[in-house]
Amino acid sequence: SPMFPATSPYVLAVGGTQGPESGKTEIACTSDQGGGITTGGGFSTIFAAPSYQTDAVKGYFAGLSSTQKPASGYSTTGRGYPDISSAAFNYEVTLAGKTSAVSGTSASTPVVAGMISLVNAARLKAGKTALGWVNPAIYQYGSQIITNDITSGENNCAASKVCCTQGFFATAGWDPLTGFGSLDYAKF
Repeated sequence: SPMFPATSPYVLAVGGTQGPESGKTEIACTSDQGGGITTGGGFSTIFAAPSYQTDAVKGYFAGLSSTQKPASGYSTTGRGYPDISSAAFNYEVTLAGKTSAVSGTSASTPVVAGMISLVNAARLKAGKTALGWVNPAIYQYGSQIITNDITSGENNCAASKVCCTQGFFATAGWDPLTGFGSLDYAKF
C-alpha cells in the first residue's frame, strides 16, 4: 500500500537493498531471499508523478518483459517511489544491553540522510551552498553517476514469505523497488 510520506513528490523516498553485508551481489531487499523484510515501492494513489520523474517511470514500463508486467490495481499516473536505495539488512543495534540485527528502510533512510548531511557539510566548508531539494537532481543524474543500479529482486513477498501477484521488479535504470539504485557515497 502506498503510504505518506514516501509517496510525496517533495520527499526523497529510500528503498532497501541487501547483499554486500554478506559479500554477495546487491539486490532489492526481499524476504524470500533472506532479507528479513521486503522493500516497499510502487505508485501513489494521491500524488501525481512529478515532471522530474515522468521519463523514468515511462522508461521502467517500456523496459519490462511480458512476465514482469505488474498485476493491475496500482495507480498508473501516481508518483513512483522510492527514488534511491541503501543497504537495509542486518544492522547491528544494541537495545537495553542486548545486541541484535534489524532490517528495514527505517535503517536505510537515515544512512542516506547521513550521506546528504556529510555532502552538505563539505559543500558549506568549500564555500558552496547546501544541496537543498535533491529529487530533481537525482532524476537528472541518478543512474548515470551517483548510484549503483540494482537490477535483481521483486517486492511481491511479505516478511512472512507469503508471496502474491502484486508487486514490481527491479530493472536497469529507475524502478519502483530500488529507485535508481543504492546511493554511492564516493560518487555522490
